[in-house]
Amino acid sequence: MRLTQPMRVGGALTLIVLAAGAADTARAQGGTWALTNARIETVTRGVIDRGTVLIRDGLIAAVGTNVTVPADARVLDLTGRTIYPGLIDLTSSLGLPAQPAAGGGPGGGGAAQPAAAAQAAPARVGLDPDRVVADELRPQAADVRAAREAGITAVLTAPARGAFRGQSALVPLRDSVAGRDAIRSPVALHMGFQGVGGGVGGGFGGARYPATLLGVIAYERQALYDAQRHGTLTDRYQQNPRGMERPANDASLAALVPVVRGQMPVFFAAGNEGEMSRAMNIAREFNLTLTIVGATEGFRVADRLAALRRPVVVSVDYPTPASTTGWQYRFAQIRPVNDSATHDSLVRRALEGNAAALARAGVSFALASGGTLRPADFIGNVRKAIAAGLPRDTALAALTIRAAEIAGVAAQLGSIEEGKIANLVVTEGELLGDSGKVRMVFVDGLRYEVTPPSAANAGGRGGPGARRGGGAGGAGGEGGAAQLGGTWDLSITTPQGTQAVTMTAEQDGGAFSGTMTSPMGVERISGGAVRGNSATWSMSVTMGGQTMNISFRATIDGTRMSGEASMGEFGAMTFTGEKRP
Repeated sequence: MRLTQPMRVGGALTLIVLAAGAADTARAQGGTWALTNARIETVTRGVIDRGTVLIRDGLIAAVGTNVTVPADARVLDLTGRTIYPGLIDLTSSLGLPAQPAAGGGPGGGGAAQPAAAAQAAPARVGLDPDRVVADELRPQAADVRAAREAGITAVLTAPARGAFRGQSALVPLRDSVAGRDAIRSPVALHMGFQGVGGGVGGGFGGARYPATLLGVIAYERQALYDAQRHGTLTDRYQQNPRGMERPANDASLAALVPVVRGQMPVFFAAGNEGEMSRAMNIAREFNLTLTIVGATEGFRVADRLAALRRPVVVSVDYPTPASTTGWQYRFAQIRPVNDSATHDSLVRRALEGNAAALARAGVSFALASGGTLRPADFIGNVRKAIAAGLPRDTALAALTIRAAEIAGVAAQLGSIEEGKIANLVVTEGELLGDSGKVRMVFVDGLRYEVTPPSAANAGGRGGPGARRGGGAGGAGGEGGAAQLGGTWDLSITTPQGTQAVTMTAEQDGGAFSGTMTSPMGVERISGGAVRGNSATWSMSVTMGGQTMNISFRATIDGTRMSGEASMGEFGAMTFTGEKRP
């Protein structure tokens, strides 16, 4: 393909003509890797103090102290570094469209949703047991990168609210990923206790019902009873339809049939003591294969969770003490001076010690972010759980093999063993220690470097209004961020030559938006961020029906920039730029 030929696919800019050399770069990025002289935390088979992990075709081909390195392998000497299995987060909504605002109107930031998009996307209000999450995945490259750079290599994606939320998918965190790339789909049906309120009805009907907790429980129980009946009638009809009324073709009820028969697990979002008790009662009534997700007050019902003999997904997104069951009344009362701080500290210690309490009770669990924590805060809160008494090895297993078991992929992920998918994390220092730093991540055998924060990013304590020296276009603008706003002429180096692109940016403090224009069209920038003299942004292009995310990293020096455009498994290209006067 000639780079000089403009090309459009669905009106999207095929920036840098991504197809040029794609096969070569894909082979170069995948290939065979030999990670040598590393400390290897296998999780399931102990620790290898100095060994080699061999990766071929996206899988772990060998691991040990006497691995023969083939001639075609690219060798990485990891002396002084440690390799861990990739972390798995079982509480995420990454890649899903935003939930509609209450009342069914357009939501988000005051921007009206285009009418065509509103008509194309079905209303999702949490009454959709037949919703297949893998069909909707459109992850942003910036979100994927942020999670991956914290050591997370796979997430279980599901909607965060509703009574019947849909069927989740376990997604690998590559730069370009769609539903067909899911490691497993569906994993489970997700349920919760949130009502519909003013939303538009879906699933089984009802425009504003159920809106209360009592209504949600009644709705769920009735739907599960209806599914039992629907399954019985469908079986009878399939055995002998003659003389029998044909059962209704109801996708929602059909999706619940394997649930009430115990064939599909139910992941029930339940954080406090009351929610967990209700979820366990519903599971017992309908013989559901239950996994409780959240369990932030699991220490209150640890004995009951242990008796359930089912693993739990424990969120480390710790609730505020005032919102904790049993303390809401106390925090509303008049108390002596200094009493509030004392009891606040007591509750915080109990919440951070939740996982340790469950471990002592014999409950098997995975640790998860809760879906709202920043990836860096997720690992930070796991460290708090360790400080509160959770054994470090138990914490590591809960982030890897236990999570893989709960998701039904323990034969593929969760430990460093021959034949498993090569999802790995390479660190400098202890991953779960205060000084641990992720330096490299492999996802499906594809290597992703993690760039350490620049000195400019690490320094300075000024807020958004703080200023450092430096004029426009320098690295010392508002809040210490370089001034990216304006028009830039970029020159991108491709395997076939140089491609000219014009970038126009509008900056607001540490964030920016804009467009990138070439002879082939215009594409919008998303997730633009400036920290110190570093800038990152991404964009999505569609080619051949496939959406590809491109991640940009640049270093800004006055009116010049240089950096790299990463296309995941299709490799990376370098670029330079100069700002117009």
